[in-house]
Amino acid sequence: MTLMKWVLTVVLAAGLGPPASPARAAEKVVLAHALPALSASFAIASSLPTYLGYWKEEGLEVEVVTNRGAAAAVQLVIGGKADVTSANPGTAITAVHKGEDLVVFYTSLRGDIFGIAFPEGSGLKEIKDLKGKIIGVSSFASGGTNYIRALLTQAGLKAGVDADIVEVGVGGRAAAAVQSKQVHALSLWDEAYAKMEAEGLKFTKIISDPRARYHLAGSMTTRRENLAKRRQVLAGVARGVAKAQLFQETNPEAAVRIHWKVYSQSAPRGGVTDAAVKQEAKVISVRKGIQAKDAFGTRRYGDVPKDKMDEFQEYLVTSGLIQAKMDVGRFSTDELIPEINRFDAAAVIKRAKEFKLP
Repeated sequence: MTLMKWVLTVVLAAGLGPPASPARAAEKVVLAHALPALSASFAIASSLPTYLGYWKEEGLEVEVVTNRGAAAAVQLVIGGKADVTSANPGTAITAVHKGEDLVVFYTSLRGDIFGIAFPEGSGLKEIKDLKGKIIGVSSFASGGTNYIRALLTQAGLKAGVDADIVEVGVGGRAAAAVQSKQVHALSLWDEAYAKMEAEGLKFTKIISDPRARYHLAGSMTTRRENLAKRRQVLAGVARGVAKAQLFQETNPEAAVRIHWKVYSQSAPRGGVTDAAVKQEAKVISVRKGIQAKDAFGTRRYGDVPKDKMDEFQEYLVTSGLIQAKMDVGRFSTDELIPEINRFDAAAVIKRAKEFKLP
């Protein structure tokens, strides 16, 4: 497994006078992302709560680590090398079915982000047309791999026999694989496609799986024991993300500029220009609906009603990831959601509207 670590810390200005009592040391938390590199679309659980001090306000020092897929991120939590994941929860749910004691307690992307993209000129119209073709995924450990396997099976095709799946990464590498015809289709996600199209690569069709209408992503998973042992920590990590979601929705251009400042390697090679920022802000806004507070009609960030989580679990069964359903409470809880949503939304919005990057 390739693991890239980026330790993100923000040093706040000192007060005018000495503190009345010694400052409490920030509690360290390791947050494992499911991607090898974080674009601005993933700023809500990386650069924004770090740079804006949201995690600092919770008394936390969060180390964000990247991975090649959800399976790798979840394995870090299982092995005790990470405290929380931000990933497609399907892998965590599968692990629970196999005996691991994990629980999903917050989800930032409530809706299907995945899809199968047919490039312009490919002649492809339906999933069955992929027979004899090659489909590119970001990594074999990604949610996009399971997504295309499920759709191939539904179409009567078998991955590795009727159609091949290969790793192409994301961004420029994935685009190059399409342009050189190394792959005939892609199984990635909304933001990746929006970015490619903004840079000139066209798709004639992007197919979603109707069985996955309540597909989830950006779910925070931890070991169940942490719900009691580190309740405030978990709530603080997720509250920082919730604030970041609201900040980004209010001022996506500021979110882009912050992310490119913190993760300079994700900024355009040609430099950070107003035009580049506007284009990237448009890209990240494709998730505005599923990332919003009312994505599931509950007027709360991060919760997943039991009926929707159960439907997602049903999708995991039909796609072959798990053999049978179990009680949703075995792997999911909303008990921290009221606490996570307890923050001054008006203050976040005001700061976002007035924000200017130094």
